[in-house]
Amino acid sequence: MPTLTTSLNRDYALRFLGVAVLLAAFAAWFLYDGLVGYPAENDRVRPVAERLAQEDRTAAEWMNVEKTGVAPLVEAFRQAGVKPPAKLTDTFSSWISVGDPDKDSVEAARAVLLTPPHNADSIRTQFISAAISLLAALALALLVLLRWRTVFVLDDEALTITRFGHATRHPLAGLKAVDDSQWEKRGILRLTFADGAVTLDAWHHANVRALAARFLPKAPEAR
Repeated sequence: MPTLTTSLNRDYALRFLGVAVLLAAFAAWFLYDGLVGYPAENDRVRPVAERLAQEDRTAAEWMNVEKTGVAPLVEAFRQAGVKPPAKLTDTFSSWISVGDPDKDSVEAARAVLLTPPHNADSIRTQFISAAISLLAALALALLVLLRWRTVFVLDDEALTITRFGHATRHPLAGLKAVDDSQWEKRGILRLTFADGAVTLDAWHHANVRALAARFLPKAPEAR
């Protein structure tokens, strides 16, 4: 019979590498926010918030839209050319909606105004998220590399597996068992040889089906 050789499944590689690229993009995004985006927003908001904190207004007053249809807090930031931080407006709005006593406290409103939109913990979270995303991207890329550098070769005498240049030869005479319970649904075939076990996966490697056909039981009409 002719020698059969597997290669990396292109669809598998493209999908996994696509996810790896997406995760790397997320990592870059998180890192940018932690290094640039969040500190820059803090710097933009700080002078406006410090100026507004000098006024004796409560959260209810800052968010009152009855006179102009626009909350004084939103208008003050708009006039300064700065987008009001969502954390600030959300806090004041939540106080008002639930009837929190802090809505009528000037000191409580001032404390929130003087709190940066992004504290040290939120910035640290961006770095942690970037690290996790990058590690996940690298793990997927390394997994594809491992599959790429793993080649199965089947001839009349043995099944040889080569990983990163290191070859392991399993003589066919030493085949003890064939587990095809997951072959139909998942394309996975497990072979047990006298010197070890081998798993063939049609999702990871192309030409596995042709290779596996030599180990699968033949249908009665094909015998």
